[in-house]
Amino acid sequence: MRAGRVLGWVSLLGFLCVPVQAQKRDPNWDLKLGFSYLATSGNTDTSSAGFDARYVQDWKLWGLEATAGAVRATRNERKTAESYNAQVRGRRRFRDRTRDGTELTFGARAERNRFAGIDSRTILDTSLLRPLLQSARWKLQSLTGLSWTREDPRGRRRRKDSFGGLIQLQTNGKPSATSELTVQITWYPNLERRKDYRLHGQASVQAQLNRHLGLRLSHDVKYDNEPVRGFERMDASTTVSLVVQLGRKRA
Repeated sequence: MRAGRVLGWVSLLGFLCVPVQAQKRDPNWDLKLGFSYLATSGNTDTSSAGFDARYVQDWKLWGLEATAGAVRATRNERKTAESYNAQVRGRRRFRDRTRDGTELTFGARAERNRFAGIDSRTILDTSLLRPLLQSARWKLQSLTGLSWTREDPRGRRRRKDSFGGLIQLQTNGKPSATSELTVQITWYPNLERRKDYRLHGQASVQAQLNRHLGLRLSHDVKYDNEPVRGFERMDASTTVSLVVQLGRKRA
């Protein structure tokens, strides 16, 4: 689709236009790695493994966030679940500070879940990030914009391109000095077909064990109102992970 290609080029140019001088500044960055594993033997032979990563880096006017995740499960040496996803988002702050912190962002996301009928799904978007509430312990922000999606269903089904929107709400808070709560809800409406929309909800709570280690409980729900024929509309997963956190704060 022409609109999708235009949106893709705009996103790509946004990433390529990061000033070299901004990249040379001492960055403020954070890296979190999550690992989970379960295995049983004897009367049952099952195993499951998960991995997720989140990297955030900030300069004076620019910011970058990248995430990735993978889940795989087997039962009696037969694969029962497998999914992968990766996302990168660039952010550009406005020079005028009176704009209450609004940022222009460019995002790209890739997904694969053959157990949901998806060989691959690619999403490009151009959006505005707006802070709605910010205090010492809680933060609420919204992300709204336009998106283009290419979906390759499993098997010999036709590839599907669509032009739509992206509406996201995210809140982060610290219920205590050593815990952190994150909730994110994302809606992908299709502007060409009203009934074809997707919802993605994520919630996690993390308890810090020390400076670099933590335990995290997370729940993930995905809903597709028009899934690939023969597959369910909703997928959900719950994971307990050991989190390794590395980072540096600008003085």
